[in-house]
Amino acid sequence: MRSRDANQMKGHPRRAGRTVVRLDAAALWRRLNLLNRSQNWLAKETGISPSYLSKLVNEGRAPSGRIRRRMQRALGVENFHDLFEQEVPDDDQS
Repeated sequence: MRSRDANQMKGHPRRAGRTVVRLDAAALWRRLNLLNRSQNWLAKETGISPSYLSKLVNEGRAPSGRIRRRMQRALGVENFHDLFEQEVPDDDQS
């Protein structure tokens, strides 16, 4: 099996027209500063590695629903849109 095929089997396949949720890094930094907490603290509180959180912050990855809920809880953020942005794909792309 080729490595690309193995990687596709690991996670969910990408679907055309799928909305992607990204962490709003500026909002995250404002919240962490307000709480006087670090990125490492947040990683520990959400049960993820500091390197994975770094990927989320730098838009390398889109957080799962579970991770988003854990982050909101740890940071005391009730409104989803105060911490995350939705990327809605263009329907015109082929």
